[in-house]
Amino acid sequence: MAFANDLPVNNSGKPILQHHESEEKRGERLLPNVLEKFAAEDPDYVLGMNAVYDDNGPTPVTFTKVTISQIDNGVNYMAYWFERVIAENNVAPGETITFYGLQDFRYLILEIACMKIGHPLLIARPVNALVNTVNLMKITNSRLLFFSGKYGSQQEDYERLLPGTKMIEIPSMEEMTRSPTKKYPYTKTWEEANRETVLIIHTSGSTGNPKPIPLNHRYLRRVDKECDLPPVEGRICATIDIIMPGTSVYIGTNFYHLSGLGFVFCALFRRYTIVFGPVDQLPTGKIAFDMIRSMKFNGLLMVPSLLDWVFADHGEELKEHLGSLEHVHWLGAPLGQATGDWIINNLPNVILWQIYGSTEAFVQPLLISPRSHWNYIEFHPTVGPSLEPINEEEGLYEVVIRHHPNPALDWTRPVFDIFPTHNEWRMGDVLRRCRDPGFENCYKFEGRMDDIITLSTSGKVNPLHIEAAFQTHPLLRACLVFGEGREFCGMLVEPKDYTMEKEDLINSIWGVLEKVNDSVPATARVRREMIVVSVKERVFPRSSKGAPVRKLCFGLYEEEIRGCYGGM
Repeated sequence: MAFANDLPVNNSGKPILQHHESEEKRGERLLPNVLEKFAAEDPDYVLGMNAVYDDNGPTPVTFTKVTISQIDNGVNYMAYWFERVIAENNVAPGETITFYGLQDFRYLILEIACMKIGHPLLIARPVNALVNTVNLMKITNSRLLFFSGKYGSQQEDYERLLPGTKMIEIPSMEEMTRSPTKKYPYTKTWEEANRETVLIIHTSGSTGNPKPIPLNHRYLRRVDKECDLPPVEGRICATIDIIMPGTSVYIGTNFYHLSGLGFVFCALFRRYTIVFGPVDQLPTGKIAFDMIRSMKFNGLLMVPSLLDWVFADHGEELKEHLGSLEHVHWLGAPLGQATGDWIINNLPNVILWQIYGSTEAFVQPLLISPRSHWNYIEFHPTVGPSLEPINEEEGLYEVVIRHHPNPALDWTRPVFDIFPTHNEWRMGDVLRRCRDPGFENCYKFEGRMDDIITLSTSGKVNPLHIEAAFQTHPLLRACLVFGEGREFCGMLVEPKDYTMEKEDLINSIWGVLEKVNDSVPATARVRREMIVVSVKERVFPRSSKGAPVRKLCFGLYEEEIRGCYGGM
């Protein structure tokens, strides 16, 4: 099915069509070489910015800038610096080193410097529990931990938990980018380097200990090959082709997350400007709001909780600042209905699209969904994953990735570049097929296979049916349905305002819950006395995408949940 009349237009009123660069050997370009070429051709191009709060300025924030030649200088400087420090500490050739720190462009500098010197870089998350980072270092056999910012205070703890660990502070951004240095040679070819592990990121740990995921150049080529997805007549592929060279994108995720890492690398290939928040703060809706008031962005990438804050809660205040906006991306969880509807209804020339994937599987090839069905996923018809029936009568499917029958298109399955012995990869996501005539290729996220609640009666409940109704509720930050192994379900809610009395909050949300209860099976309905309200001293643990970690949240409120069932 085609939606030629549904194509968004840019600010000039012209349709935004697929644009392809004519460049040989796309997908075989190594990042150190891409950076050097970019720096040689356009040295003063501003690749990145970080926001800085300015109480005395005309706008809420100002921005520090870094050019592509400064990044290139930093890479060469740090390659020599690493080489010297590694030699002083008797690190074996090819041994993994670890980094975590402030959210600035030193991440990119270190990543490419490590590619040049041949040492994989484990990117630990600063928000990790210390024992989780220690476990990752054990698994990857890493004993040098580099850091920036305040994290040096943890040295004694690391040495106690992992004897032999040494923490070393990296140079400042100014020292890296401004110190004179000579070029560090990098002569490897694609054939020599493509299977080398160059980076190690890790899963969030929401279902157990974080797992290290080794990335090689074959995996990373996915961002370079985006433009080579087979075109679909009359449709727009959801790729970085949408981001035009020379434009600016706000990245409301983190440098240590795959989404941040991927968009930064995309900027090297595509030559656009990426803008992050303050270096010492994690992204919030308030930060995004202030940044949008301070700079004209062409694109926004955020998790749903941030987009909800920006558009559903404050969209009217921001309208005058959105004239240059061309595309809005979200990832990590379903976007609130009110948020997406506001964007669709108020920003008719803006492309709204979601990024769907995982740390292991990277981004799955999608089409831009029709505006009437913005909250659905539509996979690319020839290179999308398989959809394995769970319950065809209900229209439920699991997303499964298998090798493409055409080997020339297997690059669209980067999971097999890092797990070459696998023949399939199960995403664990449950999707529901759209029943609207003409939209049967559209699917809506229904939940995770491991999120489905099995009651003691053997009935199965999808918690998303209730949770989605409260996603943009003005009084709630989050809502989670519980009931695994019980006779019926309950609901754990996190208020936005902890000064509100518990009974007043329950009274305020009860009307919405009554309507939701009428729309779900009897086994899924939540009674009033089964609502647990969180307290300020025990805020919900969240993943790097901003979503509550279900298992950890229920653990925090185990006693209250048991109390709902009479202490059983």
